[in-house]
Amino acid sequence: MKQSELFNLAGRIVIVTGGSGRLGPIWIETLEEAGARVFVLDLPAYDVSKLDQVYEFQQMLPPDSPPTIVVNSAAIDNPPGTDAKFFGNVERILDVNLVGAVNVTKVFMPGMIKAGGGVFVNIGSIQGNVGADWRNYEGSFEKPVGYSLSKAALVQLSRSVTVQYGRYNVRGVTIAFGPYDAGLPEAFKEKFLKNVPLGRPVSKQSIQTALLFACACPELAGVQVLIDGGYVAL
Repeated sequence: MKQSELFNLAGRIVIVTGGSGRLGPIWIETLEEAGARVFVLDLPAYDVSKLDQVYEFQQMLPPDSPPTIVVNSAAIDNPPGTDAKFFGNVERILDVNLVGAVNVTKVFMPGMIKAGGGVFVNIGSIQGNVGADWRNYEGSFEKPVGYSLSKAALVQLSRSVTVQYGRYNVRGVTIAFGPYDAGLPEAFKEKFLKNVPLGRPVSKQSIQTALLFACACPELAGVQVLIDGGYVAL
């Protein structure tokens, strides 16, 4: 295969959940530039935590062209600057971030199998791999444990999907990242980057490349790809 064709997704039907979130527009831009036709499942019209609404969204798609790429990116969190607490909002965070991904996988799995295979790309986080260090945050902020739990569970979802449905050429992959550069609070960035060997946050280029790799590498399956500048290597 020619190098120019490696990340060519022309003709592929893609679902992106949480398209209006912080990373959602990057997923959409990257996939469309690679030639894919992207459909966005997002609030306020559709809530991924409501299975009936995911089925309703499915009915709006072209009936003879099931998606062969699904990006589970819908997520909620209580970011720095909010009055978050460690145990705060656990049920709702898990409902959206984890149950939502399971709902979407359940709804679109039959079509993907019928189409001959595809990939569910689950968007993880460094917080699914390490505990949030309270020393990186200002004031009384506490990183909600529900967010970390949900991101860790997505790794297992990718594994389980691969083991159960790999025989149908369906893959599950988690791509996870350290803090993304754009919009990071300067105080947090200064503290966090002291423990990053590369000394810089994750770039848009890394985020885009990871997505294309997950979509286009046919034997990348059941694993997490963590891009964090070397943070967990310490």
